[in-house]
This record gives sequence, C-alpha cells and structure tokens, in this order.
Amino acid sequence: MPTIRSLAALLVLAACGDPSAPLAPRPSATLDRAPGGKVSVALGDCLETIGVALAPTASVRALVPVQFLLVGDGQPVTPLVVRTSQCDVSVDGARTQRGEIVQIGAIIVPPDGTGDVSSALLWYYTSDAKLAHALGALGVDAQHVPTIGLDLAAGAPGSARAYHVAVRKPGSPTLDVAGTVAESVASAGAFVANWWTVGPAGVVKMTTSIPSIAIGGASLALTTPADGALAALLGPSAGFPILQQFNTFASAELTASVVP
Repeated sequence: MPTIRSLAALLVLAACGDPSAPLAPRPSATLDRAPGGKVSVALGDCLETIGVALAPTASVRALVPVQFLLVGDGQPVTPLVVRTSQCDVSVDGARTQRGEIVQIGAIIVPPDGTGDVSSALLWYYTSDAKLAHALGALGVDAQHVPTIGLDLAAGAPGSARAYHVAVRKPGSPTLDVAGTVAESVASAGAFVANWWTVGPAGVVKMTTSIPSIAIGGASLALTTPADGALAALLGPSAGFPILQQFNTFASAELTASVVP
C-alpha cells in the first residue's frame, strides 16, 4: 500500500524545474512575534486522516507562491493533500488541551530538500486559539475555528469505524470530511512533514516530526459549498483516489519559524 512518503518521493522525482529558486517574502504587515522567532508545539495522543486528490494545475498554481515548485508543474493536474487531525496540544509550554487541526495544501518539491513530504499551505484551521495566534504572529494565515467537529465511532483496531470532521464558520471555506477509517497498531517508523507558506516577514516553514507513526486505511470523501474557493479546485464533492490514510501516533513536535 502506498504511503504519503512513497507517493511524495515518486512525485518529486517526476517533477522538473529548479527547487532551489530564491524564497522571496511578501511585502507589508506588522507581526507581534519577532521575525526569526519560533513556535514550538508538543502534540500527544494524535489521530489524523490524510487524503490526496488531483486538481487542475493552473488553478492551484494561481494560489501557490511562485517560489514553490508544484510536483505537477507542466502537467494538467497536481496533487492536493487534505489533512484532519486531533491531538493533545501544548503551545510553547502552555497548558495542554485537546484540539483539532485541518489543513489543505499542494504537494511541492521540498524547497530545502528535507522531510518526507512538503506541501504549500492553502488553508489552515485550528480549534486551539493559542496555536492560531502563535502561527498568525509568524505570518501564517491560521484560522481560529473554536468548534471543529470531529467524531470517531468506537471500534477495535482494524475494524471500519465511522469518521466525520466538520469545519463551519468562521472557517472559510467550510468543509466536511466523512467516511470510514481503520486503525493500525503496527509502527511504520518515523515521519517528517513540512508545510510551507509565505507571510509578511518571509517564508514560514512548519515541521511536524513524528517519532513513530501507525498507518491505517480510510475511505473518505470531502464536501464543500459549490460556490467556494475549495470547490473551484476539487468540485463540491471529491474523493481521494491517489491516497487515503488513517494514522495514529503517541507524540510529535510541531515547530514553525521564518526561514533565513
């Protein structure tokens, strides 16, 4: 069964272009966290889904900063990744609380050659106010959505369990991810995912380092309002024909900073 790691490696090998192009900042705006500052987030008892679909490259290219090389550049379609997750979250040593994160991005050639997969961030939502504020202070467009609904039915590892995530207003675009998932208890080893964006102070890199991840299966679909920005890429409803996973991990570290 392919994983996001193996898929990303194949896509990067197939891509053409120069991934070492200079990373230029966007102009303007005042930050309340000094450029060069760093956000550190401890994550625990995590579950996540990963879904990969294809979208028209020209439409995605219009949303992704030019310094990031899409793995589908030069092709009619390029892969988008939709991630939903729930973890115990502690931002910069603050009190731990349960929180949800939903993020959507385009898979890119790693700008600095690191990580198992790199994605250019398109949308980011979290129910954790501290996390949204800390990332926003670095220049990440992190939307604070106080209530992100995440429901996972009870069941034994390996069994199909109903799963549903709902992002409502003030999140924009709103969306649902729903279907069934099956948990694995076998470790697939360590995994590192990088998400990239460009803010007022420059390029921001968000790295999630997972010491040990268990990769399970999923059968999911995304729905979103037909007149929204996400539907312009994937339509009002979409499956994930390229890759679907339900993953669990006991701990991880998320770090975010403006890169030099």
